[in-house]
Amino acid sequence: MAGFFVKQRVLVLGSGHFVAARVLQALSASDWATPVPFSGGPPALSEAHLAGIHSVFNGTMGRPDAIVSHAQALYGALERIGSEARVVHLSSMTVYGTRGGEVVETDPLRTDLGAYGAAQVTAESLAVRYPRSVILRPGCEYGPGCPQWSERIAHLLRSHRLGDLGAAGDGVCNLLFVDDLVEAILKSLNAPGIDGARFNLAMRSPPTWNEYFTAFARALGAVPVSRIGARRLKIEVRLAAPPLKILEILERRLGRSSAVPPAITPSLVNLCGQNITLISRKAEEALELAWTPLPDGLRRAAAAFEGAR
Repeated sequence: MAGFFVKQRVLVLGSGHFVAARVLQALSASDWATPVPFSGGPPALSEAHLAGIHSVFNGTMGRPDAIVSHAQALYGALERIGSEARVVHLSSMTVYGTRGGEVVETDPLRTDLGAYGAAQVTAESLAVRYPRSVILRPGCEYGPGCPQWSERIAHLLRSHRLGDLGAAGDGVCNLLFVDDLVEAILKSLNAPGIDGARFNLAMRSPPTWNEYFTAFARALGAVPVSRIGARRLKIEVRLAAPPLKILEILERRLGRSSAVPPAITPSLVNLCGQNITLISRKAEEALELAWTPLPDGLRRAAAAFEGAR
């Protein structure tokens, strides 16, 4: 029938993660896609789940073993059935390891940031073997509903456990507003001529971590902004963080909503001092992206945090 339009069926992996959940919501609201959520473990992902699928978003996050095992299951199944589905693979800036300076997509990857970064590198090595994959390497997602780089940071700023870190916070904060990330994912599912591409995703002219903490604290009304000295930061990382992380893990296993204050972990402090800048011009041009201005993003992140309290 002339004019008959068939919506794309998009398989979404990792729907328990907040980014995949946002992608599901955006796909459901679109006029071109029918999302197919999948939140089971890797053994449950089979060729049958890929039948009739036009494209896949692999948004598996969390434990390193889950990231690798889901990638193995997905790309193994795609290869066995000879699929031609586009796969948008969500990776991370952690694949650049402890590298400093400006980084572009062709720079060598490193596994020296621990198990999580190593898992992302391994998962990417599986993705690049599939000719219709598109790999996205986002920076730090912030905005409404972002647990790591907005909600956790907001709690720490409101309690004045975080603020201006002095020299420890002079690293580059490669921020990416969550709506911009979702837009990049949806465009990557459809854009022509990008098979095999890898894209950095982060705003232009990013702030330092001190600048981010200060601006976010002001948006939250958590003023005056605290100055966190080296001695206090060392106490947080060495003495407070280990028991807080243990309590957080126990609460998660018991299925309880967390009442434990967030920890200031060594990985957070190391990142705050890392002088790495993601260059995202390739994604801006290929996907026609424009970044949300930081003041707007912080205002919306602060409003969402206050509204959820």
